[in-house]
Amino acid sequence: MADPNTQMNTRAQREADYERFKTYAATGFLVAAPVAFCVSANHITRERTGRSIVDRIEARITTRPAVLRELPSERAQEIQARLRAAREAQMKEAVGEELEKLKAREAQEQGVVQRVWMGGEAPGWMERRLQEEQKALEEGKGYGDLISRAHLGCVELGKKGGGGRR
Repeated sequence: MADPNTQMNTRAQREADYERFKTYAATGFLVAAPVAFCVSANHITRERTGRSIVDRIEARITTRPAVLRELPSERAQEIQARLRAAREAQMKEAVGEELEKLKAREAQEQGVVQRVWMGGEAPGWMERRLQEEQKALEEGKGYGDLISRAHLGCVELGKKGGGGRR
């Protein structure tokens, strides 16, 4: 018959081996299960739609967003150039009230992004702003004064309903 100490050692060794097996198996399934799920989902998607998930992700990564695409096309640019040239020729020939109407139409046709970005500023705004800044600095005011003045101007415009200029 076997020695009781040997039986105890063998039993303890088996329990330790079993615990180690459970740990390794759990770790393996932790990694393998998501991978198996992704592979299965990719296969099923390709079977049903003709394009796999990987193909879709790759297509999204390689194509640029609509905002960044090269628009307008060359043909559209040619047409825009012709229209612009015709409008400029029309403005050269126009006088008085007709010239005012053409300038108003051109301002209205200005791009939405440009209008929003510039906030309705007239041409030469940067030069005027620099002159105002230089004058204020010569009077001994600092940038803090300029900023607070601009802030107060915005607050006043908000109270007036957005009309007028500071």
